[in-house]
Amino acid sequence: MIVFLVKVRVRTVFNWFDPIRVEPLELCYLKTVLDQLQMENHLVDDLFGLGPPEGTRPDVIVLNGYNVAEEEMVRQALAFKSRFPGVVTIVGGVHVQVNPESFRREGIDHVYDSSSLEGFRSLMKRILAKEADWQSRENKVQTRLENLWADRSFFRQMAGRTHYLEKRKVALIKGSVGCPYTCSYCFCREVNQGRYIRADYDRMAEEMEKIDAEYFWIVDDVLLVDRSDALGFIKAVKGRNVKGKIIAYLRADFILRERDLLEELRKIGLAEVIVGFEAASNKELEGYGKTTDALDYPTVIGLLKQNGIDLSALFMVQPDYGIKDFWNLWNFIGKNRIQVFTLSILTPMKGTREYEEMKSRLVTHNPRKFDFLHAVVPTKLVKPVFYALFYGIQLRMLGTGRLWRAVLRKGDSE
Repeated sequence: MIVFLVKVRVRTVFNWFDPIRVEPLELCYLKTVLDQLQMENHLVDDLFGLGPPEGTRPDVIVLNGYNVAEEEMVRQALAFKSRFPGVVTIVGGVHVQVNPESFRREGIDHVYDSSSLEGFRSLMKRILAKEADWQSRENKVQTRLENLWADRSFFRQMAGRTHYLEKRKVALIKGSVGCPYTCSYCFCREVNQGRYIRADYDRMAEEMEKIDAEYFWIVDDVLLVDRSDALGFIKAVKGRNVKGKIIAYLRADFILRERDLLEELRKIGLAEVIVGFEAASNKELEGYGKTTDALDYPTVIGLLKQNGIDLSALFMVQPDYGIKDFWNLWNFIGKNRIQVFTLSILTPMKGTREYEEMKSRLVTHNPRKFDFLHAVVPTKLVKPVFYALFYGIQLRMLGTGRLWRAVLRKGDSE
């Protein structure tokens, strides 16, 4: 049996800058399963110039993509069906897990709506034995960490072309499943039907030790929840010969509370922290169900600078922002000298409670517009003014050295 593992991507305005380019980690995990089943498989990812291998006819095609790629996944499934009559098509990924019914459409044979790799193994065995029903549904909630690592042959081949801004040779690491927090805007809490599974830091460090990367981007929604996590992670990394540095998501309240551990975390390789500040005012944070305090944010930013840890700050803009709201955010970023940040437009994600509550207000149902760069509900300001202010703040990053180092080195990774 021959399987194509296809990463389906759609382009956004930021593709020109190409700030981040990393391996398709979910498919690399599936590759491990297929290798163990001794099924020939090929990764297809246009971002890295990898198309379907010429002269090879697949028996199964697995398509994986995020929410913005929903229609493109369906389109490609139909195109593959036309190109390879009789091929079996499967769709999967976090968006499929939360919205399986959106994919029960012509051209798609199986909707895999679980995060379990063992469930995927079972599905492939049943397809091989011709025992899987058309459009079968797994719906298996993952209850424990599974003893599988992602296949790294793709990373070894493409390591020199991966980057997080100016940081190169970036390998993705995944340790936990889901998220322990309940922020109202967040899609992550819906993954695995809301069940959070804590990472095994010893196993994570063991995996990093085996990968020749300059940076490890740990893509867990939050790497460290409490002090016990931090001490366990520090101990695990110290016990291994991990050569690369670390990029990770941390919450502002954790950084503030465990400030005495920041130096130790930097010593074991923590080089960059991604922090979801979301807003510069507590009024907005309360509306999000975010339990951090905006008044603490300047202290958090200062602590990271004092310890030599880079910061990527995440903010959200609400559709009902007025000029004063944009000005306050602009002023906060400038006053705190934040060099790297992203702005997202608050977007109700399909499959969440907020989406159902705001569905009647949506001005579009086009998945491509749900990229956090388009307002999908009416804005308070007229659209030209809203977008001018939104992108105007984004352009502030053009004055920072890190962005230009990333852009100028873009050709180095081609």
